[in-house]
Amino acid sequence: MKTTQGLREMAALEHYTKIIQPRFFCQGTLLPFSHWQARRRHMQGETSMKRSASIILIAGMVSTSALTGTALAAGSDDLTEIALFQKAQHDIAAGIKAAETASGGKAIKAEFDEKNGTGVWEVKTVAGTKRAEVKINATTGAVISTKDKGDVSDDDDAVTPEMLGSTLVDLVTKAEAAGGGKVMAIEGDREDGKFRGIEVEIVKADGSVHDFMLNPADGKLDPVRKGHDDDSHEDGESNG
Repeated sequence: MKTTQGLREMAALEHYTKIIQPRFFCQGTLLPFSHWQARRRHMQGETSMKRSASIILIAGMVSTSALTGTALAAGSDDLTEIALFQKAQHDIAAGIKAAETASGGKAIKAEFDEKNGTGVWEVKTVAGTKRAEVKINATTGAVISTKDKGDVSDDDDAVTPEMLGSTLVDLVTKAEAAGGGKVMAIEGDREDGKFRGIEVEIVKADGSVHDFMLNPADGKLDPVRKGHDDDSHEDGESNG
């Protein structure tokens, strides 16, 4: 008997195959099922880092390497954001530390964003059972805002610092050493009550963006492969 989740996935795949894929094919581009799923989930408030949900793979870049992760072709807005990220005077580790100091908690997620032409680190932290979101100016390092995000118990899929296996700053260090680039976003991923791992978005020197799952135990990166990432994690498979 198929689970409710399985039936939803089958319905989503049918909708993608019959409607979404032909639409993008006619435009000369390809939106992989996994990326469409990420965009759909983000819009529903479920999960996934927003840049990965908004980026379309150009047809000529569909083939990816298992050693380098999924190379993503960015739109103009994303290119602006990446340029700001590469020029940021305060990197993700600095943003995380500033947010932890401001909130008194431990970071579970951090990502770069662009707000009105300014680079901003958005960091989510947990202190005890209390969650907070802290925004840090990536140019000055100043705290822009700190917002209460409620209690951990409010979300069945809430991530706690203990699940990460290490501090978020340490995980950033491991990811950058293994990925040969700079971390633009990192977060613990939990879905349907199951912790799936550490999602990492790395920007290489040429501006290309690559998605990985990080093994916190050994620091190895598992490339997120189009069409297989959702299924493999849901089945509990691991390539790390």
